[in-house]
Amino acid sequence: MITNQLNLGSIQIPINAATKTFAILAKRGAGKTWTAAVMAEELFKNGIPFVVFDPIDVWWGLRLTANGKDAGLPVVVFGLEHADIPLDRDMGRTIAQAIVRENVSCVINTFGMPKVAQRHLIAEFAEELLNINNTPRHVFIEEAHEFVPQHVFGGLGKTFNSVSNLVVMGRNRGIGVTLINQRAATINKDVLTQLDTLLAFQNVSPHDRKALKDWVEFHAAEGDFEKFMASLPSLPKGEGWIWSPEFLGIFERIKIRKRETFHPDREKIGDKFTMPEFGQTDIQAFIGRFARSLEDGKKKKGSPEKPSVAGVLQEEIKPKENPELLVLRNEYESKLMRKDIEIRKLHEIIVQVRNIVGGSGSNQILSVPVSVGNNAEEWLKKLGNGGASRIFKFLIEKSGMKFTKSQIALAVRLRISGSFNTYLSTLKRTNLIVKDGNFFSINPDL
Repeated sequence: MITNQLNLGSIQIPINAATKTFAILAKRGAGKTWTAAVMAEELFKNGIPFVVFDPIDVWWGLRLTANGKDAGLPVVVFGLEHADIPLDRDMGRTIAQAIVRENVSCVINTFGMPKVAQRHLIAEFAEELLNINNTPRHVFIEEAHEFVPQHVFGGLGKTFNSVSNLVVMGRNRGIGVTLINQRAATINKDVLTQLDTLLAFQNVSPHDRKALKDWVEFHAAEGDFEKFMASLPSLPKGEGWIWSPEFLGIFERIKIRKRETFHPDREKIGDKFTMPEFGQTDIQAFIGRFARSLEDGKKKKGSPEKPSVAGVLQEEIKPKENPELLVLRNEYESKLMRKDIEIRKLHEIIVQVRNIVGGSGSNQILSVPVSVGNNAEEWLKKLGNGGASRIFKFLIEKSGMKFTKSQIALAVRLRISGSFNTYLSTLKRTNLIVKDGNFFSINPDL
């Protein structure tokens, strides 16, 4: 049943949660994956695609109902075990392109792959998805500390940059992210504080108190922190707290509903569990098309590497909003998202009709990107090679997208300072960029 709410159990949240950022934190077995799967079930009911990075080999259970026998959600599973499509480390960009092109939900099961290969895969996927996504989509990342750890070293740089950019900048492309982890303290502090909503379940570690307190202070969140922390060690399975000061404006204890899909427990089902074959037509058709795209990809060179950036800067702190305005904003965003889903479904019907009558059709939604004319090249020459030119060039490359001052500084590798503000002022004064609230973008009239 399609609604404008995601039913998590004792609480319902608006569907624009699909493009927001969450952290689900709990000790092993306390219900963090269960909670995320309930969110995924609700997104699917509302026609919103999702992606799961699953290094623990449990999310394939979405393909089955709760009894483990009947057909569940028609979600494509990439992986080494319990998979529809075999997975390798170099498929990240191809998967991103395929799921955006066909607007499907998928599980990327990296269980059994070396950690280096997992990190390469998610980095390539995150970079590509951030560049090409064109519809509301949510990304769940299990074992988040493996990809955005508190301490970044060695070969982790590219993975950290790609995943943290997806968290910080994803909303500009309609991408929401949920980080799932046992420990708050092992996730990078700067990434953790960027998240809109905290879902915390049973956790007994005293070392996580500081990380959670940093999150609360960063968001200027109101609530009884000591009561919250004192309750975490003894919470029953499936019960926890939701703390969402800027998105939902709530702080309350919650209970998650029962899953409608299968929750694999390796200790109970063992290693010999065999996935029943249901032959869902849509999944089989996708598998065939994806196999052909892989063959085509072997004949072409891969996408060029994008320059990586180091670190994550905190976004500008926004003034606290009135609770009534939060409700109105979420209702408005949810209605827009619902309209977007309806339009896309109508477009799919039009494509099918065109194909039947012999017309030319396409599986992609037509979009009109913001174009930047010859004036931009002339201005780049005038600006020279300084900071203003770097900012201008970045916004040209990301035309149609909006960024905060912190996000721009991160992307062009400049420190926010008096000089940086001067660069922005120069670009605004010459009408090369425009400002909308706290966001900057290229002037579409260039």
